[in-house]
Amino acid sequence: MDSIITFCSQGQAISANLSIPLEGAPCIIMSHGLEGSKDGAKWQLLSNKLYEVGIASLRFNYRGCGNGKDKSQGKFEETTLIGRIQDFRAALDFVKGTAVDRSRLGVVGSSLGGVVAIAAWDKRIKAMVAMATPLQFPKPTEKQLRHTKDAEYFNLPSGSRIRTEFLKELLNHDTGRDVVGVECPLLIIHGSSDEDFPVINARRLYDKANKPKQLEIIRGGSHGFDNPNHLQQIASLALGWFKRYL
Repeated sequence: MDSIITFCSQGQAISANLSIPLEGAPCIIMSHGLEGSKDGAKWQLLSNKLYEVGIASLRFNYRGCGNGKDKSQGKFEETTLIGRIQDFRAALDFVKGTAVDRSRLGVVGSSLGGVVAIAAWDKRIKAMVAMATPLQFPKPTEKQLRHTKDAEYFNLPSGSRIRTEFLKELLNHDTGRDVVGVECPLLIIHGSSDEDFPVINARRLYDKANKPKQLEIIRGGSHGFDNPNHLQQIASLALGWFKRYL
């Protein structure tokens, strides 16, 4: 079902899976979160569900993300928001050269992947789903700020690190401003128990978005929608949205 492929973004090889059930199918580009990868459970589930109804998908690892042979080139700690936007646009350029219907392209992004998808929107994208997407990123604690004041890198809870400049870039970014420029149908999905970004983020993002739009709150849903039942719910919602608008 999947073809393992690579495409280029600013000289870096980006690892991806392209799934095309039939020539001329609409296609969905998948945009993972900060420390995620294309092989997360929700991306594989969604790709399979889309394939079953005749919709193609491209899921890829942003530069420096992924594991083993599927890791994209680049260093994770060198991540920037601009770099991710460039990777996303490279994915969009790549898929338009495949056997999919170039006039029916959609995107689904999660967390930072949703921020990127909204920031990178252009008229080639005809429908969008944003999951667990923050309106704005929370400021670090005073202790964290003291630690990063003169440091080149900021340590994430996972043990990974990012450049302090990237942290500042995120803190100054306003997804609410960007969403005003999205001129395609937008479905916003958020978990009521999101431990990273409270559900108010979704409500405010929805308020700023253009019509047609829809807000779905997954009761008890975490930031990563780890519960299998929640994964099925978000897959069903996303699938319905793309079937409706592509």
